[in-house]
Amino acid sequence: MRYGFVIDQTTCIGCHACTVACKTEHNVPLGVNRTWVKYVESGTWPDTRRFFSVMRCNHCADAPCVTICPTRALYKRHDGIVDFDTSRCIGCKSCMQACPYDALYIHPGDHTAQKCNYCAHRTDIGLEPACVVVCPEQAIVAGDLDNPATRIAQLVATEELSQRSVEQGTRPNLWYRGASVASLDPLGAVDSGDGGIWQDPAGSWLAVELTPGAIAAAGPKIVHEPATPARVVYNSRHPMPWGWRVSSYFLTKGIAAGLAIVMALALLAGADVTTGWARLGVPIVAGALLAATGGLLVWDLKRPDRFLYLLTKGNPGSWLVRGAWILSAYAALLAVWTFAGIFTQGPEVDAMMFDGGAVLPGIVWIAAGLGLAVAGYTALLFGQAEARDLWQNPLLLWHMIAGAFSAGGGATLLFAFAFGIVDPPLLDAASWCLIGGAAALGLIAAAELMSRHPTRNAAEAMHHLSRGEHKTEWWVGGQLIGVAVPVVLGFIYLGNPDLGVVGAGAGIAAMAGIWFADDAYVKAGQSVPLS
Repeated sequence: MRYGFVIDQTTCIGCHACTVACKTEHNVPLGVNRTWVKYVESGTWPDTRRFFSVMRCNHCADAPCVTICPTRALYKRHDGIVDFDTSRCIGCKSCMQACPYDALYIHPGDHTAQKCNYCAHRTDIGLEPACVVVCPEQAIVAGDLDNPATRIAQLVATEELSQRSVEQGTRPNLWYRGASVASLDPLGAVDSGDGGIWQDPAGSWLAVELTPGAIAAAGPKIVHEPATPARVVYNSRHPMPWGWRVSSYFLTKGIAAGLAIVMALALLAGADVTTGWARLGVPIVAGALLAATGGLLVWDLKRPDRFLYLLTKGNPGSWLVRGAWILSAYAALLAVWTFAGIFTQGPEVDAMMFDGGAVLPGIVWIAAGLGLAVAGYTALLFGQAEARDLWQNPLLLWHMIAGAFSAGGGATLLFAFAFGIVDPPLLDAASWCLIGGAAALGLIAAAELMSRHPTRNAAEAMHHLSRGEHKTEWWVGGQLIGVAVPVVLGFIYLGNPDLGVVGAGAGIAAMAGIWFADDAYVKAGQSVPLS
């Protein structure tokens, strides 16, 4: 058994009966929708057409929202329905980033993710979904796709139907009959720019000239105006799920990971493991930033009271859960580092030696390895956000790791200047990590700009990032402040180690630039419409 939908757009009249029935059946509040009707207009007045498309969850056979959900709040039933359990949802919004169909929303009352569930409570007792029952034109066809006797199975087998975003590989169980390409393709129609019908306009609608000047002129003069693109005049709004807290968490965890990496490389250069910074400074500062990382993650949840569900009800296939494991392991190791550092001083140093090796350096190296995982796992989490094609770039992993090197080196130089730390091998290692990480970030950015993007979604997002609304933050903040300034100041500091303020300035620039670049990247990835 495999339930699905066929929506016949040749008979749909755009009456919104399906939307109203859905809201009534499930008590869906104003401002959000489980199903809605999208209006697209094409042509030039007076020769225009309006197309309707019913939008909703596609109940995918390979549902990315189920894969990324960290608490199994979203799950796939034996009959193919993708359902949800609000009692397990933590409101992380990752499912919204994974769905290519904009089908999920956060309920403004209980702050959990919800969507069309095929009216499972009705289906289980043999009734059709509410939207099917009320449709006056019988434009919504529901049923078992695996039963050849059903109308939906016959339509799928015999009619020429269309689907949305099939390139995402989700294998949707929703088809459209007679739908225009501009209606189904999120990039097939432009925003009308006036707010749309039944919504507040962007400007005054009184300023719109409804009658072309050529027709108002004397005589039956015919004017051939240039063709205008199809335009969306009504749709459901979908604000960006992730914002500055996610961008900030990139930076805090990058610094926390980078401090251990820099310390490990400094040991190779002969740094003193018994200094206060090596024993206690690094684990305490990194631990504080790791705590800030956790705080930002919990703060961004719509149900922060349930954050422990990541550990107690976790989905091991979600990189949000795996990330929580990695962060927890790193926090535990930093605690061990701090404990070992307390006893690694003066005469106790020899007591910490065994088998020809030192306990503390071993802890530092383990922490550095785990720090790489802390820095890089987010790239794999973003990779599960399959709706955001910009984030599928394999360079994102290396961007995260390079950012940890740059931020870790910059933070070390900043604290060295603030606390008067004088350890040449440590400062040299920090400087080279800063310069190398910043330079790598610049090279990765150049590679992203010059790469051929595999989908229109990715290309459009890159346009928003490099030439659109986020270009100033990306170029000035990310590339000038975050790459050029740290590299130049870093080399100046290497040549003049007494100029601690220069090294500190390079570190501040590096960390600020990383935040600007990542903030622009997070926003640009979400700037492309999905419905």
